[in-house]
Amino acid sequence: MSIETVHNKKDVKNLVKNISLQSQFLNSTIQTYSKWDDAYDFLQGKEPNFKNRNFRNGAEQLKILSMEFLIYTNTDNVIKLCDCVESDTLKTLFHKTEKLFLNKDEANSIIALDKKIYYVVKSSVLKTDHTGKKVGYLYAAKLLNNTISSYTNTSFQFINLVNKEIDSPDGVIKLNNMKVKYKTLEDNSFIENYLELRDEEDKYITTLKVSNYRDYIVQGKETTFIFNIIIAIVLAIIFYLSYRYQIITKNYTEKLERDVQRRTKELKQSNKELHELAYKDFLTKIDNRRSFFIKVQKLLKDTIFRRDLVHIVMIDVDNFKQINDKYTHDIGDIVLKKFASILEKHISHNDLCARIGGEEFVIAFSDISTDEVIKKVEAIRKETEQTKIILDKDRFFNFTASFGISDNKDTNNIDKILHKADSYLYEVKRNGKNHIRYR
Repeated sequence: MSIETVHNKKDVKNLVKNISLQSQFLNSTIQTYSKWDDAYDFLQGKEPNFKNRNFRNGAEQLKILSMEFLIYTNTDNVIKLCDCVESDTLKTLFHKTEKLFLNKDEANSIIALDKKIYYVVKSSVLKTDHTGKKVGYLYAAKLLNNTISSYTNTSFQFINLVNKEIDSPDGVIKLNNMKVKYKTLEDNSFIENYLELRDEEDKYITTLKVSNYRDYIVQGKETTFIFNIIIAIVLAIIFYLSYRYQIITKNYTEKLERDVQRRTKELKQSNKELHELAYKDFLTKIDNRRSFFIKVQKLLKDTIFRRDLVHIVMIDVDNFKQINDKYTHDIGDIVLKKFASILEKHISHNDLCARIGGEEFVIAFSDISTDEVIKKVEAIRKETEQTKIILDKDRFFNFTASFGISDNKDTNNIDKILHKADSYLYEVKRNGKNHIRYR
């Protein structure tokens, strides 16, 4: 097996793996956005400010998530919120997606449209804890052409779409929601790969043709021709050319290895960025709702046998709607980022801190006493009310927050603990705000 064949096989697998990673990221993101209490309430008509609070930047949010559209519908597939840049192509894509996933609550696939390949997802909108009746659907699409094109000039010289099914494939690579049949053809100058994409029902989607020059074969022929001529003239020149050929081969192999190492490093960086998008709040850069629930469930499970006390603090920034209305949403964002930095300042590496809603935050304290928890929360409350938000040279304002504290003394069920902390929080809100309530 030639070195081009080995590296070609690696490049094909890396291309397919990258497409799979992109689809996994979209699946993970859509699960977060569809299993969300705010979205659930919005589709029931209970959260009129949902779009302004979470999607007011429009296409900027899509750019961050690398998506073409993010569409919420009711159960009759009537669009209630469309985060997208409208175009005839996206309308056609949405209608094809809607038709493809008809009578399905959870589905994902790949669609080819106008020589472009899209990964599309549909998910039922439920509460964060996956309970409640289905109130609608979330549709999303991601263009895969950019992911595929990034391999041009790095792994492959040419990448094209061809509408032709493969006869007698060499093998099949199975992904989460599709399978890829592949066939490799080699001649003296080129290595050509045909990657046939099929959905989970084995329906044909499209075929990618990716190809590359066979550099070693071409260079080998030229070197052999020169070698055969020179060998009849002088033996010393033959040894010299042989030595030069070995150096060239070594350098080229080292270059290929450096390219593989560079692409591996890029893939690790890409995975890191995908993790940040999936588990960090895009505004405050602290943990998001999804990340918090995963970590706190593990924390509570670990404390069952040690019988450690875990304190959960529910926090709500007071009068946040009035701040947005009076000073604009940009100032509101500054308040949220400032408050998140105050929380991070007062917690240790053993504690958890997350933004779980618009102005809602939560902390989980472990391995410390109740008195220490109350002291820390009081320090957060006091620093918050003393923090100035500067508007200009002559104007500023202060803001406050309310706190409800519960623990796992009676139960290790996170929903029950949060519910109790939430009831304490709203008792504080009803009685003047800017206070702490525990038991």
